[in-house]
Amino acid sequence: MALTSCSSPPPTEEPTGRAAEGAWTIAVGDHPLDQTIANVYALALNSRDTPAVVETSDRRPADVVAEGETDLVLGRSLTLARQLDPEAFAELEQPSSAELLGVIEDSLDDQAQLLDPIAAVLGSSLVITSITAELNDIATEGEVDDPAFADACDELRIGVRPDLPAPEPLLAEVYDCDPAEIVVAGENELLNAVITAELDAAIVTTSHPDIQEQGLIALTDAERAFPQEQYVPVVSAEIAEEVPGVAVELAQALNEDALVTLRRLIDGDQGLTPQEAAEYWLVQEGFVAEPEDWG
Repeated sequence: MALTSCSSPPPTEEPTGRAAEGAWTIAVGDHPLDQTIANVYALALNSRDTPAVVETSDRRPADVVAEGETDLVLGRSLTLARQLDPEAFAELEQPSSAELLGVIEDSLDDQAQLLDPIAAVLGSSLVITSITAELNDIATEGEVDDPAFADACDELRIGVRPDLPAPEPLLAEVYDCDPAEIVVAGENELLNAVITAELDAAIVTTSHPDIQEQGLIALTDAERAFPQEQYVPVVSAEIAEEVPGVAVELAQALNEDALVTLRRLIDGDQGLTPQEAAEYWLVQEGFVAEPEDWG
């Protein structure tokens, strides 16, 4: 990745003392990946002489935005669009990322401004093993609308994550698929069940690191039967013009590969904390200097 500056990357330090008192607050939920993305922004801003701290919030992102007391809110576009303008959101059928951003932007008043969303689109994939693909003549680099998948679907046991809305009618309407069984479980449990042949397929987020690590086949949701969203920063209008250009660079660099890397860093009992993972990624991508105390 080519950054706009040819000089050495600046160091980053957590603000203390007076800097901490005047630091921008970045409100985010408690999901580990959300926290990691928020820390990516905070650490990069700190390295550009713009003190920022991450603040975990259990309130709805739209409520935090509406109150206008937080400098920056990091949310997911699907959630923000649904909360900020329920009526406009309800009119969307299988909304694209661009349509969600449009709803958010139209709903913001003069007190807030939408910054560039990250490049990665948080979508879903239907994951199978190479054996299942071979047995059912499903293309290994295909899409869910592969006719071979529709033909085989009636006999497949498919797992879905808990936050996936109404998978049965969506599979039927969009992909002509009526599975033999639908199982609801967490993503790690679903992928393990696919690997051990307890399930034939699972619908999980495309950025899950086990898809690559276990050599699984991910059929893309080309028809957008399932939600697609992006991480979007909403900034207070009072500081919008003060946001360093690094925010745009971060948005461009946080693509699908970056999300897989970040999820791999925080995954499991031995995973890094969101702040540690964010700093590691920023160093590797050349946004900030390597800390002196690193081994």
